[in-house]
Amino acid sequence: MLVINGKEVPFEKEESLYEILVENSFDPSFVAVEVNEKLVKREDFRDFLVKDQYKIEVFSFVGGG
Repeated sequence: MLVINGKEVPFEKEESLYEILVENSFDPSFVAVEVNEKLVKREDFRDFLVKDQYKIEVFSFVGGG
């Protein structure tokens, strides 16, 4: 089980953070992500392996003014 933005999500196998984001309808090009309260750089999303029980917070940026 993973927790993504406070919601429990089933976890079946070790995957990259990039894959987890895409599977959960996030665009990896336009988000910032913390895993277990540590910021993960966007260029590391494909190499960062997510494991069971990780807590992921995804932040989207919205323009306006």
